[in-house]
Amino acid sequence: MFLLHKWYLDVVTDQGAAAIFYAARLQWGPVRTRYASALYAAPGDAPREQATRRQIEWPREDNDILTWHSRPLGVLGRWRRDAAPIERVLADDPAAAIHWTCHMPRARVSVQAGDASLEGLGYVESLRLTVPPWKLPFRTLRWGRHVSSRHSVVWIEWTGAEARRWVWLDGVLQPAATLADAGLSGLEGGSALRLEPCRGLRDSPVLSTIGGPLPVLARRLAGPLGRMHESKRLARSAIVSNGRQLDQGWTVHEEVTW
Repeated sequence: MFLLHKWYLDVVTDQGAAAIFYAARLQWGPVRTRYASALYAAPGDAPREQATRRQIEWPREDNDILTWHSRPLGVLGRWRRDAAPIERVLADDPAAAIHWTCHMPRARVSVQAGDASLEGLGYVESLRLTVPPWKLPFRTLRWGRHVSSRHSVVWIEWTGAEARRWVWLDGVLQPAATLADAGLSGLEGGSALRLEPCRGLRDSPVLSTIGGPLPVLARRLAGPLGRMHESKRLARSAIVSNGRQLDQGWTVHEEVTW
């Protein structure tokens, strides 16, 4: 049996300082483990990461407030919902189910991380996966989220033996949307999401993320996990329509291949 239940939480300040957090539990046959990680990226500084298997706490939701505390990572965060949640079953095969919940497409966030405080807009989602990613019928996954004080955009696209794409603008599915390196086109009303030049947050094998907190498991899974590579980026972004800019925010997006 394989089960991965993973939370993703982030915040980006107005100045472009970003923090990304994961809390996850993994079950694969007799192996059961949990881990959490934090990635910090300030403008002009190299991104830095921390990870732990100790005292893993799950995010807690209370109406429109979500909190997450990781004592080993020195993180205490608070996300206040500013847009309705989105939920989708991306795959419903009993052998390969993917249940995705975007708890907060847009949130007001305050995070205390050690001696640093971050205030800004952010995003929260969780994923339940019942098949190892390398056994899924696609080989490239592209995901991203744009958040501003007025709008939110979320996208998921996979390609390979099976190709699928989902894009939501302010919680509304956008069936005509198309994805490119410069952003998204075909949004409601002829609008588009435009990305400025990106700043790299992470570009390395997935194994190097979990290999630290999960050394024994990492050695066991090194074969399939070793083929997975993640490229995560941050960019200033805006929704535009008929040459007019409707908002300005930040986009975090990634591409995972295996």
